[in-house]
Amino acid sequence: MFIACNTEARIKPAAYRMSQYLAIALLSLASTRLMAADFASGLDAFDRGLYQEALAQFKPLAQEGNARAEYRLGLSYAKGLGIARDYKRAVIWLRKSADQGYASAENDLGTLYDQGRGVAASPEQAARWFHMAAVQGHGSAQLNLATLYLKGRGVRQDPVQAFAWANAASDLGEFRAEGLVRQAGKSLDPEQIVQAEKLTSQYRQKYVRPFRKY
Repeated sequence: MFIACNTEARIKPAAYRMSQYLAIALLSLASTRLMAADFASGLDAFDRGLYQEALAQFKPLAQEGNARAEYRLGLSYAKGLGIARDYKRAVIWLRKSADQGYASAENDLGTLYDQGRGVAASPEQAARWFHMAAVQGHGSAQLNLATLYLKGRGVRQDPVQAFAWANAASDLGEFRAEGLVRQAGKSLDPEQIVQAEKLTSQYRQKYVRPFRKY
């Protein structure tokens, strides 16, 4: 009898813990779906130019650590959309999003470092953030990184890298990249052309094909 009672006593706490875990999982799922709905609502308002309405959706989500909402809030501060332009606040929110690996935030944060808006100008930091977004298949970041390589800003001047990244950006639809490809190509000697074409092929496999939308 004692053994039976002891077994029952062990089963009840286990069952209770299981019910707790299930309840937490269901609440988490419901919260995730609600956040997604709120963000979608904010994005729809943003796309229609209703920026203040969009911000009303983005701000609470950003404060909860939603990377996409943090990016949109940072973008709004940077461009003065529905709120007074404030580059320092833009940097704060873009960095929060970029620290979570959100490519668009990484690219825009790199732009602010390159331009010295809201933060001390640093081509090196700009190159770092552009690269982090570029390897995620962000076309604009690839173009920005190619530009730095061509000019030798924040990185060692390297027309081979500039050529390869500009080609990747062009493949992802960045029309401005075509001019940069030609500009970089003019500075290549025959040996560098072979290197550039090989590197371009590698970048297309790694940083274009997985991200291209067909």
